[in-house]
Amino acid sequence: MRTDGLLRRRVLALSLLLMVAGLAVVARLVQLQAVEHGRWRAAAAATQERIAEIPQRRGTITDRSGIPLAVDVKAVAIAIDGFNMTRPETLIGILSEELGVPVSSLDERVYRESYFTWLDRGVDLTVARRVERRAADAGVHGLIFLDTWKRTYPQGDLASNLIGFVGTDGEGLEGIELAYDDVLTGTAAQVHLVCGADGRTYCAETIVAGSPGRDVRLTIDARFQLICEEEIDRGVARFAANTGFVVLLDPESCDVLAMAQDRRYDLNRFGDSTPEQRRNLAVGFLFEPGSSFKALTGLAALDCGAVDVGDEFDGNDGILVAGHVMHNAEDESFGTVTFAEVIAKSINTGMIRVAQRVGDERLYAFLRALALGERTGIGLPGEERGILRDLDDWSKLALAATSIGQSVGVTGIQLARAIATVANGGLLLVPRIVMAIGADEAGDPEVVRRVAAEESCARMRELMRGVVESGTGALAAVDGYTVAGKTGTAQKAVAGRGYVDGRYTSLFAGLLPADAPAYLGLVVLDEVGTTPVWGGYTAGQIYREALSRIVATDQLPPVAAR
Repeated sequence: MRTDGLLRRRVLALSLLLMVAGLAVVARLVQLQAVEHGRWRAAAAATQERIAEIPQRRGTITDRSGIPLAVDVKAVAIAIDGFNMTRPETLIGILSEELGVPVSSLDERVYRESYFTWLDRGVDLTVARRVERRAADAGVHGLIFLDTWKRTYPQGDLASNLIGFVGTDGEGLEGIELAYDDVLTGTAAQVHLVCGADGRTYCAETIVAGSPGRDVRLTIDARFQLICEEEIDRGVARFAANTGFVVLLDPESCDVLAMAQDRRYDLNRFGDSTPEQRRNLAVGFLFEPGSSFKALTGLAALDCGAVDVGDEFDGNDGILVAGHVMHNAEDESFGTVTFAEVIAKSINTGMIRVAQRVGDERLYAFLRALALGERTGIGLPGEERGILRDLDDWSKLALAATSIGQSVGVTGIQLARAIATVANGGLLLVPRIVMAIGADEAGDPEVVRRVAAEESCARMRELMRGVVESGTGALAAVDGYTVAGKTGTAQKAVAGRGYVDGRYTSLFAGLLPADAPAYLGLVVLDEVGTTPVWGGYTAGQIYREALSRIVATDQLPPVAAR
């Protein structure tokens, strides 16, 4: 009896134990399948699945006729599954050789504890296929290959400072690529990846297609851009200048046809460039315009009726202004001269006397109407505002200094736009660098305001024609065409030292043909190292060479046939 009772108790205890164990198992299953279901599913997915974002084709940048300047080409993005890779040392060797990446840089990425790490997002197709083949032959697993796009610049360094470039993540970092990044960038595709524990990718399904960016067509003409770059290169070398640039405009629309400089860099190897090489001088280099500014002071005088073409002035050297004697270039005296001669021969003392007729308030108002001291609205990164001090801050010397291009600072695009008002009959326009975005054309030029009367501008163009035909700009003459221009040679000021001997900005601005300008060209040289340094001698000759080639390329009829 006692034996039977003991047996029953043991059976009961065992049954209770089994029941408790069963309940524990059931409870754990409930916890895993219900309470912690999301957690474990996410953990499993992390070892097998991944959503990768792949940029879509970036919009193409072209010149005005469709010549490609920046395009996307098909490429491969390579990533790695750090947990399921095999033979990492062999893999690093293959990647270093094929991608040209230092081993030290690859170590950190290959050994990272992650199921998905980017190795390179823009590998050429042939290189990617070679990596894939070598990895398979070596028994290396864990690489993930995805179709993508890579930015390339088919024209090398042409207009590099204008176009800019994109970074490794596909975002614009300089120039047009930066300014129009939101337009050029499409929406990324999303790809669902399923990877096995053996390091192989078994599925790469596109779940969101994404969309390509929009194309951007620039106003520049690649042919003219190349000509201007070649001529500024020659000019900087010939005159031993520190640097130089050219701005070529259509003055009727203020479209930029070329924006060239000697400091450039290969856009396909932008990592090898320096900040100075990448700087766009036409918008970011500030300088005193010197005597080229006399065209604007003269236009103000004509438009307000302060002078007429035949009015006479004392052109001898030396004029006392607020206790300071101001001189002509090389202290030259010209005797009694007409207003036309003041412009043609660039006579400082004569122009100061002209400005005294205009007065502080009227000259300041005219220069403000030209939007000097303000950004032009061209929309390029790095544009400087320029310097035009408020009238309340003008000293007694300011009128005289400003009238001959001292104490005021401009950029190339500002000065070119201001001279364009002379060319187009007195309208201040917003300069344009983009002609179309996708199928959307830019439309009519944006007029800011009328600055001067058409008659005043026509008279100033005639005076500027005299600069080239019989004045300081004779070397800028282009065979077969009339040119209206203005020279400038501005002594440079250095903080704490004032104007420094031997350091000049030399420039020439010219309109061709003079009566109905199709082109406005501005050439600026910084610190010419040869003699003479005059803008007419240096920048004027570069203008002649560049415009002679441009009109021949464009087959512009000679002025007599227009």
